[in-house]
Amino acid sequence: MKKILFSLAVLVYCLLIATSGNSQGTYVPAEVQKSFSSHFKNAQIARWVPIQDSYVASFSEGQGYKDAYFTNDGDFKGVGRHITFDLLPMSAQEKLNSYTNYEIMELYQFDCVENGICFFAVLENQKNRLTLKMDTYGDVSYSKRNRIKEILTVSEPLAVTKEKN
Repeated sequence: MKKILFSLAVLVYCLLIATSGNSQGTYVPAEVQKSFSSHFKNAQIARWVPIQDSYVASFSEGQGYKDAYFTNDGDFKGVGRHITFDLLPMSAQEKLNSYTNYEIMELYQFDCVENGICFFAVLENQKNRLTLKMDTYGDVSYSKRNRIKEILTVSEPLAVTKEKN
């Protein structure tokens, strides 16, 4: 159960990172900062984001940004990054290609200390958003489908007219 909750926290973070502002003012416990410094000596921190009972550091180290995940006690849980389709293992690519009615919106690789590498994929079509957690063989261990709510738009602005006397 803890593994599923932690995986969901990773996914929530991925979805929230694009909408969250700069969180430099976020309090981060000393144990977490010390653990980050010991694991990533040459990293440049962009921001810290608290999520449930953990902290996520978005940072750059070499090329691109990565996300490091820590518990409140400073235990390192893993590192993740956004990836492109061609960086997925072939079996995971084939699995995603089987979702012919969906478009791939986001791909995220998470290298977990306890469970190894897994991949998160967010797929969308006109009606649904589908979130998948896959292993390196393309086997789906978690999926969640949400309906996309239609946004009603007014094609013509409402006009207020005055009657002439």
